[in-house]
Amino acid sequence: MTQQRVVVTGIGAVSPLGLDVPSLWQGVTEARSGIRPITLFDPAGLDTTFAGEVKGFDAANYMDRKEVRRLDRFIHLAVAATREALKSSELAITPENRDEIGVFIGSGIGGITTLADQIEVLRSRGPGRVSPFLVPAMITNMAAGILPQKIDHEEVLETGRMVRDTFVRLMKAILPKLDQET
Repeated sequence: MTQQRVVVTGIGAVSPLGLDVPSLWQGVTEARSGIRPITLFDPAGLDTTFAGEVKGFDAANYMDRKEVRRLDRFIHLAVAATREALKSSELAITPENRDEIGVFIGSGIGGITTLADQIEVLRSRGPGRVSPFLVPAMITNMAAGILPQKIDHEEVLETGRMVRDTFVRLMKAILPKLDQET
C-alpha cells in the first residue's frame, strides 16, 4: 500500500471554551470546563439541564444577516472555524494546488435547532408556514457544502470531492499507525 502524506496546515475551533484555537487551548491547559446550565433554550422538563454551549458567538461576524437567518447555527460555527483555519494556515488556494487541499468537518447531527423550531412552526401555524430552508439548514453535510460560498476561494474549491479525498487520505495515514500500536 502506498502511503500518502497528510499535512494539517490550519486549525480552527469554536467551542464552549472559546471562540478560537488559542482560547480553546488555554481552557484545556487550565483544565476549565465548558459545561454550564443550558441557556439557548428552556430545558424545563428535561432530565439534563446543562450542556457545552458556545457563548458569545455572533454569526454576523462571519456572514451576512440574511444568511444567518437561513442557515442553522452549526453551519455558522463551521464557517467561523474554517475561516480561522484558513487564516492560520496562510495557505493560498490556487488552481494549481486546489486538488491537494481539503476540509474535514466533524458534526454529529447537523441543524437540530432549525428542525426543532420548524416542528413547532408546523404544529402551531401549519405546513404552509414551514420554512423552505428547513432541509438545507439542517442536513449534516451542508456545513462542508456551504464553505466554498463563504470563503474567498469559491471558484477553486470543489468541497464534496475534497472532503471525501481528504477523509480517505487521513484514514490511510492514520490506520497503519493504529494497526502498529495494537
